Amino acid sequence: VLGEVREGLKWLFQTKEEVLVFAASGTGCMEGAVANICSPGDRALVIRGGNFGERWANICQAYGVQVTNIDIEWGTAVTPEQIADALKADDSIAAVLTTLVETSTGVLTDIEAVGKVVAETNALLIVDGISGVGAVECRVDDWAIDVLVVGSQKALMTPPGLAYITLSDKAWAKVDS
Repeated sequence: VLGEVREGLKWLFQTKEEVLVFAASGTGCMEGAVANICSPGDRALVIRGGNFGERWANICQAYGVQVTNIDIEWGTAVTPEQIADALKADDSIAAVLTTLVETSTGVLTDIEAVGKVVAETNALLIVDGISGVGAVECRVDDWAIDVLVVGSQKALMTPPGLAYITLSDKAWAKVDS
């Protein structure tokens, strides 16, 4: 059954990569992503336009990651140009953390466009897809998403307590370093 579920999740996430299943909340999986991909002292660009963008920043800070925030007015979306400008201003940024859909505001981020911007750098694109995947399109491989975190209880409408994560080869290389 688990093998069938993981294959189905690959299809849903539109990835050829493995999907790992966690016995955790979505936040637990977000924390696992930061703890295993970012090292203390790494620099992260965090998009804060709602509660879950703020959660990314708090998790990063808890693990000693230096955070640069792009603060977006709640109810609006970050633009790819804002991210490009921030990445040009600081080429030491190791990760860009954002949400696919910000639960608290319902704002949809153009992850496809953001992925193109981030892919031109050494930074990893880490996306909270917890409230979006299953409700809106999300193409991990085609959109250059390096890490996608999804929870069971929101758009997937299954009981809470499971979370899923998939990592690109670029992200696995960071985990292994």
